[in-house]
Amino acid sequence: MHLYEVTATIHDAAVEQGWVDWILNQHIADVVAAGAERGRLVQVDTNDGTRAYAVQYEFASRAALDAYLADHAPRLRDEGRALFNETQISYTRRTGAIHLPR
Repeated sequence: MHLYEVTATIHDAAVEQGWVDWILNQHIADVVAAGAERGRLVQVDTNDGTRAYAVQYEFASRAALDAYLADHAPRLRDEGRALFNETQISYTRRTGAIHLPR
C-alpha cells in the first residue's frame, strides 16, 4: 500500500466550510474513482492557530499511485483551483509506503 497525503492550509476562513464540504462530498470520491482504495480527511492540530487539513489516500501499489498522479491528478487539481485559489488555500503533498504490523 502507498499513501498519498495532501495537506491544505486554510488562509481564508470564509471558504473553509465550503472546501471541507467539497472534499468530503465530491473530491475524495473522485480520487477513489480514479484509483485510490480509500480516502479520509483529518483536521490537523497546529501549535500556531493555523487551520490545516490532511487529505489521506491509500493506493494498492506504487504503480497505482503513479498512474493516478499521471492520468488523473492534473485534472482534479485544476478542478480544485477553479473553486479555491492559492490565496485562499495552499497545498503541500507527500507520498510514502505504508507498513503495517504483522
